[in-house]
Amino acid sequence: MALELDPDWPGTSDKDETADPYTHRPEVRRIAGEMNELLDKLTTSSGIPVTEFAIAPGAPVPDPQLPTGAGSLPDLRQYCALSETQLGEWPTALQFSFSISSAYSVLVGEPGTTSGLYASLVDTAGRTFDALLDIAKTSEGAEQASQEAAARQEV
Repeated sequence: MALELDPDWPGTSDKDETADPYTHRPEVRRIAGEMNELLDKLTTSSGIPVTEFAIAPGAPVPDPQLPTGAGSLPDLRQYCALSETQLGEWPTALQFSFSISSAYSVLVGEPGTTSGLYASLVDTAGRTFDALLDIAKTSEGAEQASQEAAARQEV
């Protein structure tokens, strides 16, 4: 799926040169805030997963549930980097380990890099968040400079 520009987005029209390219900074900041919350979920570890629990005798065993932050990049790096050490060294386990290692390097990437698709997604989301804040700051600075210039001309 490709990203498409909203044809009604202010400032993107080449047809109407009189259109006001106004940036609604509160809305940009709101979107950046929502994006930052989602980014936190991608970059914050869920902590130590619960692997054992106690239940009363005769009580139903609860279904396994993923922790709140499951799927974050730190969790994937910690729990998905399987090798022969965890899987065994017999022929089938070695082949399975090779497949897992290949998938891990493509999807997650090595720690400290953005080589994996998921790591690249997290990195791009972070840069997009920064860009949204820069848009709001730049727009605010440009508006202040325009107001100051207008005030100097009126004097």
